[in-house]
Amino acid sequence: MDVILGMGEVGATIFELLSTRGHRCMGIDVDSSKNKNVDEAPSNIDALHVCTPGDVPDFQDTVLKAVELYKPTYIMIHSTVRPGTADAIQEKITAHIISSPARGVHRRFLKDMQRYSKFVASARPITKDIRDDIEDKFKKVRWMSDTKTLEFAKILTDTTYYGWLINYAQITKMICDENGIDYDEMWSFADEIQEYLGNRPKMYPGIIGGHCVIPNLALTDCADIQIIGKINEMFEKHTKDTANNTADTQK
Repeated sequence: MDVILGMGEVGATIFELLSTRGHRCMGIDVDSSKNKNVDEAPSNIDALHVCTPGDVPDFQDTVLKAVELYKPTYIMIHSTVRPGTADAIQEKITAHIISSPARGVHRRFLKDMQRYSKFVASARPITKDIRDDIEDKFKKVRWMSDTKTLEFAKILTDTTYYGWLINYAQITKMICDENGIDYDEMWSFADEIQEYLGNRPKMYPGIIGGHCVIPNLALTDCADIQIIGKINEMFEKHTKDTANNTADTQK
């Protein structure tokens, strides 16, 4: 049996994915209404899948308490966490720690988890049985050299890079507004370049919200990438000011 710790969007999707593939799972959440199969006696736990928010101060303590309670063979951390977290937890326990941050868009999580490779890294060498078990459960598995590389990969190449691209759209939209030109018309200049070379993506200049891109910036000690949040704030103010000016001219 596997235990899913945290039955939010990530945990509920992991639960559904594994269950439909024939694996017995139990879902645990602080909100008891989200619990699944808790009437089953938890014994012989193969894996503890950690899907709780990774940016909370007590994340490590939560994992350690769950490990003590369920005594799993290995722990998979699907949460996005501060780089070095998996290694730090591994130093405190004998069970194997596996880093495997979730990928995908929340509104289509299950589809994305099925089509994307599941990147995985272990904090220390694992047995063939554990490797085979992970590859059986997640099918498309890609192993990385170490957990810290994978933890940085999730933050820097996924959510932060996405935010950076949106930032450029925000900046160009502000320039267009200030000069009275049409954003879409201007960007049409790059359409063919994007078609042939694939290196001029046009992004929608919206306000970055949600609980991934901006919050994840704080998971590294890199001050430079905090500019993403600042540009987002600038664009939000610009959007409000533009809306107010439009409303004033219509009175």
